[in-house]
Parts: sequence; C-alpha cells; structure tokens
Amino acid sequence: MKRSSIDEAAPKLKRTAHPGRGRYRLCPFLGFNSEVAKRKDHITEIRTGILAAVAALILIVVGVGLYYALGFGGSASGEPYIALDKPDGTGEIEVVEYFSYECPHCRRFDDLVDAWEPGLPDGVAFERVHVAYSTSNRLLAKAYRALKRHDALDSNHRRLFRAIQDRNRQFATPTTLAQFVDGFGVDRETFLQTLNSPRTAREVDAGERRFVALGLTAVPALVVDDKYIINMDIGRKRALAVADDLVDELLAKRSRE
Repeated sequence: MKRSSIDEAAPKLKRTAHPGRGRYRLCPFLGFNSEVAKRKDHITEIRTGILAAVAALILIVVGVGLYYALGFGGSASGEPYIALDKPDGTGEIEVVEYFSYECPHCRRFDDLVDAWEPGLPDGVAFERVHVAYSTSNRLLAKAYRALKRHDALDSNHRRLFRAIQDRNRQFATPTTLAQFVDGFGVDRETFLQTLNSPRTAREVDAGERRFVALGLTAVPALVVDDKYIINMDIGRKRALAVADDLVDELLAKRSRE
C-alpha cells in the first residue's frame, strides 16, 4: 500500500515512534484497517509461494542425487551406447558388468544377465566386477573375488544380495563375511586367507581402476570390449540386446581381418 493511501486513512492512523524508521502503525483504539490487512495477506502469500518453490527445488535436487547414487543414472544422450575414442581390441571380446551387492538395480539386473550369459557365442567372455568405491564396497569386492576363486559364487551370490538388501545385513569386517559363507562352498579359514591376500587386493584395485578410467559413475554398468558403454537408461533387456548387437558386429569385423 502506498504512503498516500495510508495518509488518506487518517484520522484512523497515527504515527508512532520506531527508532530508525518512519512507518505508520494502526492505533489499537481506532480499529483494524482493511487495506493494511490485505497488504499483509498479499505479502504472506508471496512468502509462502517462495518457500514452496525453494522446497520443491530442494526435493528435485535430492531426488536426482538419489537417482544416480542408487545406480539409476546413465547416459543422457538417448543413444544406445557410447563408443570411447580408442581402437577396438584384437583378441577375445569381453563383456563386463560392473555391479554392487548394495545396489537394488544390480540385483534386478542379475537374473536377466544369468539367463543371457549362456547364449554368448564363442570368442566372447563375460565377467562381473564388483565396484570398490567405498570401504563397504571394497570389502564386498574382495569377498566376490575370493568366492569366485573357490567356485563358491553359485552358493553365495544371491545369498549376499538377499542378506544385504532384504535383511539389511551389515558386513563390516572380513570375519562377519567369513562366518556368513562358511560351509557354503568354502570354509571360513580358506575364505579369509584368500580375501586378505595381496592377489585379491590387486585384482580389486585393477577392477576399480578400469571402472574409473572408463568414466563410469553408476552401477550396474555394461561395457563391451572395454570401449562400448551401454546406456542403461534404455532398459535392462534392451541393454543386453544392444550388447548382443555389438558383439556380433565385432565378431564379424574380426573375422574379416
């Protein structure tokens, strides 16, 4: 409300002293001025709108962060894959899935991959690599390597997914993992010895270096021939179909060389 409007409301208003300010204030003995009330209501509405907009922005930012943190993020280009600027390999074609036992999306992808892998043609190898970007993930990555070396993944792979994601089981130490897998394809002492070995540490470090070198930031991630990164946003089944197409193209190309 403009000052002139307030002045016109006299004699129902009187000036009151406010140090450093020269504002009008309602006199408690002369009633409430409706124009001032409307102005206050309008200001309140504006403030409420601003706060709502800020809250919505915060929710969007947090939601996007969780989306990528949980492994749902991928290429924003809409293309089925990204080809890195590097030459194709010359030997056996390798398809690698980077995953984590802590990732719900990886668990949903797991059954599809298990059904898909046996259909890979000769000259193509498949490997899973557990990421090691945190303390808990590094321990799980070492556990995965140890179980793989002792052919104990069939007995423990799904058990670990279920324990961590369904029962919120925390494996904070090698000992807790050893107790969990003991008797399921491997004994406790053998598992611990392999998990804590320098060879296992080197394998985990090598896998994490490859993950970082490829520019990957989320799991699951599917990479063909260490060059073609599948866009997981296109859907899990289609991602595997794209991997098949790339494999066929690479095999045909190498057969002509």
